[in-house]
Order: sequence, then C-alpha cells, then structure tokens
Amino acid sequence: MKTLYKITFLVIATVHLILPQNELEKDFDIIKYKLDVDLYNNYLPPYPHSFNGILEIEFKTLDDLNQIKLNASSFSIVINKIEGDDISFKHTSDTLFINFSKTVKKNSIERVKIYYLHNDIVDGAFFVKDGMLFTNNAPQGARKWMPCFDHPSDKALFELKAKTPSDVLLGSNGLLVDSVKIADTIYYNWKTEYPLSTYLIVISSKKNYQLDEIKWKSLNGRVIPVRFYWNEGENQSGLNHVKNITPEMMRFFSELFCDYPFEKNGYATLNELFIFGGMENQTLISLCSNCWDEELIAHEFSHQWFGNMITLKTWADVWLNEGFATFAEGLWIEHRFGEEAYKEYMRIQAERFFQSENKFPIFNREWRNKIPDIGTLYNGEIIYAKSSVVLNMLRNVLGDSVFFGALKSYTNDKSLQYRNISTEEFISRIISYTGRDIGWFFNQWLAGTHFPVYKNYYSITQRDSLYIIDLIFSQGNDENIYYKMPFEIQILFEDGSSANETIFNDRDNQNFRLVYSKKPIKIYFDPHDKILLKKMYVKEL
Repeated sequence: MKTLYKITFLVIATVHLILPQNELEKDFDIIKYKLDVDLYNNYLPPYPHSFNGILEIEFKTLDDLNQIKLNASSFSIVINKIEGDDISFKHTSDTLFINFSKTVKKNSIERVKIYYLHNDIVDGAFFVKDGMLFTNNAPQGARKWMPCFDHPSDKALFELKAKTPSDVLLGSNGLLVDSVKIADTIYYNWKTEYPLSTYLIVISSKKNYQLDEIKWKSLNGRVIPVRFYWNEGENQSGLNHVKNITPEMMRFFSELFCDYPFEKNGYATLNELFIFGGMENQTLISLCSNCWDEELIAHEFSHQWFGNMITLKTWADVWLNEGFATFAEGLWIEHRFGEEAYKEYMRIQAERFFQSENKFPIFNREWRNKIPDIGTLYNGEIIYAKSSVVLNMLRNVLGDSVFFGALKSYTNDKSLQYRNISTEEFISRIISYTGRDIGWFFNQWLAGTHFPVYKNYYSITQRDSLYIIDLIFSQGNDENIYYKMPFEIQILFEDGSSANETIFNDRDNQNFRLVYSKKPIKIYFDPHDKILLKKMYVKEL
C-alpha cells in the first residue's frame, strides 16, 4: 500500500536480534474460500451496501477440535445459517463460533457453508457509490464483508462467484474462469492458483468500466495477462505510458528477483472513496482515481514479490512489505534514470524520516498482538521511507553483488515462496544467503528510533618522509545504541591523486591511523553518503 503523499527489541547493539518468538496459536488451517455473492442491486440506485453471500470454507484441522473461530464483524455481517450436520454457531463480539457436536480429528479436511447478509451500512472495507463497488481490506477489513480467518499468516486459495448487472465489469484475484451473460445479468467466476492472505483479497467493479489487456511472456515462457481497468475521462497519456512500460517493468523485477510469481497482473483505478495511492491486492492492484503514475505502479507491483508471494507473518513485520516496495521503487528509478536519480530518491526518503515528528522503531514486536492505528502501521516516514533507506544502506554494506545475490536467493527460495516470514526469520535467511554475520546491522537500525550524530576529528602530521593521518570517531544520540558501521574515508593528496579507505567504526572515541608517503591535504568522511541516516560534524585538530 502507498499513501497519497505524492519482548520489545533489545537496543544494545551487541545483543543478537534473533530471539524466540510466540507463534500464532491456531488449531486449523484454511485451505480455500469459495464465495458466492449477489451484488446485482449494489450497482443500481440508491446503491445500497447490502448483499447476500454464501461462503464455503475448506479447512484442515491441526489438532482434535470441537470448535473453530472466524473473524466476522458483528456490525456489518449477519449470519443466517451454517450448513452441515450437527453444527451450531454463535456470532458475537466480531467472532463467529462454529461448534461441532462430535470431535473432529486432527488432520481432517472439513468444509462448512455459511449463509450471511452484509448490512446496508458503510464499514470501511466494502465501498459502494454511483455504480462502483470495490473492497479494500488492509489490514483487517476482510472480516467486515466476509467471515474469514483474518490474519496474514493464514494463506488460502480464493474463488469468487459474483452476480452483477450485464453492464458491470468486475475484476478480482487470479484468473477469470468464466463470465456468463443471461439477459440483463452477468455471472463472474474468478479463481486463484496461488494462496493469498485475506488482506489481499479484492473486488474492483463498476458499471461502464473500461478494460484494456496486454499479454506478457514471462522468463520461463508463461503468457501472463495484464488487465487495466479504468474510468472514462481519465488521462489517456498516463494510462498508455503505464501500458507501454509494463512489459519492461515486469521483466526488470523478474530478472532482479525471480520470475513473476502469479497467474495474472492487473490494475484498477477507483474513485474518491479510496483514500490511498495504491493497494497491492494479489494480481489486481488498486489505484486512486486517474493515478497512472510510473513510480506508484513500480511500488505496488514490486509488492507481488515482497508482501504477496512472501508475506509478512504478523503486522509487526509490515516493514518487510513497505520498506522493500519503497526501495524497489528506487531501484526502478535507477533502472530508468540512472544512479544519480536513485541516490536523489534515497536522499529524499532519508529527509522524510528526518522531518518526522513521531519517531519509533521500524520493527515493533508488540504489534504482533495488537495492531496500532492505520496511520502508525503505515507510517510513511518510518515504515516506508526509513525502512527503504536501511535497505539502501544494507546494499552499501554488502556491495551490489552480495546484496542482489541475497535478494535473488530470498525470492527464489522454494521454502518461502507463497508462505510467510517474520522479521527474525528474514534476518536469519539474509545471514545464511550472504555468509555475513550482519545481525548487528538489523539490530540497531530496526530497533533504533533516531540516527547517529557523528562528531569526527582528524589531524595530519609529518614524520620524516611519511604523513600520518589520525582519525577519531565520536558519536552521540539519545538512545542506548552505538551505531556500528563501515565508514568510507577519502583522502586527497597534494599531487592531485586520491585514496579511499574503509574503516569499521564500532565504538565511541575510536582512533585509527593511516600512513602515506605523499602529502594529504583534505580528508572526507563518507563522501558518497553511504550512511544516509546520520548527522555529521567533522573538524581538523
């Protein structure tokens, strides 16, 4: 998602970040949602929000059980009936309790069919206005319009059957199996080939929607349809530009990470009820009205790898979605416009963080159990901007070959694809892929709330025919962290030549000595801004 701008972490840097974590406790696993909804009247005046739905849930028991619990808003959903032998239910406090009269044994495959009504109310996830209907679920909106296990770690297949007037175009996740038109009615059937989290389920639809489609051949030869749903009156040059660059963008990210991981790609512009810039719904991205913006598209499209294929395990890990997508946006800028444009983009992200008033850590372990308000969860200055700069600094620390090799290993890892990952697991994987013990890097930058303020000193003295440079690194901040980083030093000599040295600064008031046979005249600390998240003062002694 992108907004319209156009144990708590241990903070001592020597302590390893990779600590035991509490896994989500559940005794069943959703295999598939099969939803059948009658949306016909939602597209007609007075454009009600009410609809009838039939939801079949297939699940596997992970333990012997007599009950399953689903998330279902008590405000917007009314459960009419649950089909099945010896089943009873209770719907209260946003929870649907389904009770089985006999114990269901571990590893059983079971199905329940739920008949329900969505009330004629505005719930903040199911939107209807003037012939347009769409959903937006992140982070916990799916439960407002369909019963589900509404947690990102529970990925399942999704199939949608929807009844609409015949002049409605309706898009959803996966592929369109069929659309049958009978008189003034059309019946859509969408089905996914790959599991998804509930926050990535989507319906985007409208009377007189416009639709364009192109085909793209993936690296392994699959033909991927790319759908563009748009509203009449939108900027055609912007839309055409996005259609023209889409094949290049799909190839760029596929080559950089792994081959495009889904059966379809798609975009749908919405209306003013959609308050974000974009939302990365799996295979059908939502965009704000007329928002055919290249950088926005790059951000949301990269989520298909970072967030959709490899999905956060809990909302505490949201930076793995948004930090990577913001960073990938920068990579696309670098690909299109060059290294200096990329560096400027990253400087802008760093400045966004510096200007933020409410600074908090990128990774907040307590969010596993209690999700903060959406403005905090999707905080642009920290979860997006700072996280992307941290990834940029990791790139500088590791070097391009190792860094991009690790990303390729990460996205090609079959044990992770179409599954979930936590922050701790991500760090462990990166250490494994790179062979570098860089836990210290993540520990400080994900746990810290601010940034290092350097007060560095240097002196140049001559001893016989040699010139001695003494460097002193001093750092201060309001945190109980000393930010350890490799520091690039550039030395300019009297004869016009220069030398670059890299020093690993890991403690306060640390001294280094460099010796040369020619006369230095100027010393630069971090001349290429590889440590973007810093303030620095340098003085010659």
